[in-house]
Amino acid sequence: MRSLLLLPLLTAAHGASLLTLSNPVADGAIVTTAGNNDRSDWTTTTAFPTDADESYATDFQSITIAHDSARFYIREQFYRTSNSGFFAGNQILLFDTDQSSGSGYTGPGGTYSIGAEYLLEGTNLYAFTGGTSQSAFLWDYLGSVSYDDFPYNDHELSFSRSLIGSPETFDFIAVSDYFGGADLYPDSANGGDSGGYYTYTVVPEPTTGLLGLVAALRLMRRRREP
Repeated sequence: MRSLLLLPLLTAAHGASLLTLSNPVADGAIVTTAGNNDRSDWTTTTAFPTDADESYATDFQSITIAHDSARFYIREQFYRTSNSGFFAGNQILLFDTDQSSGSGYTGPGGTYSIGAEYLLEGTNLYAFTGGTSQSAFLWDYLGSVSYDDFPYNDHELSFSRSLIGSPETFDFIAVSDYFGGADLYPDSANGGDSGGYYTYTVVPEPTTGLLGLVAALRLMRRRREP
């Protein structure tokens, strides 16, 4: 299946989406179990833009997201990591599933470009429970995700789409060395409502819609026949 490149999304109460992508794959096409150590199953997908090497101890290079009928898949590539494999505080993804910075976690001082409902910290997934208060880092643990963290600078993970509410579209940013405030992906993610973020969307394969239209036309024709 081919990746779909879509136009950026803009909303009045949000920062600017820098790019929207969709990478639909066949069920089971990507394997994320520990010890897999193979990334050849990502060759048909398109990564979000390559970030500059800013010489951080844990420095994002790019992130790729894909989906099948039941799961989201995430690939994190780094110029370097400050640890062997995953370390919770060093690799964080924040997901804004309602695409509004008026709800969810907006980061220290409310400076993030999104309001995150979910957080993937290393290999652990959490749901935000802080409500409108941003004064505390309040999250409910949802569970661990399937992952393979070797090579150390090229990690892959997956989890059920239902764990984050089965969104059709979500915005995201990534942060490394969270408590040290190091690398951001994209770099403008710390710009509040004028900052940037990336968007992933679940889009049906174009052929699905075409086949559905053909089937509907055939049904109408049969109903008109005497």
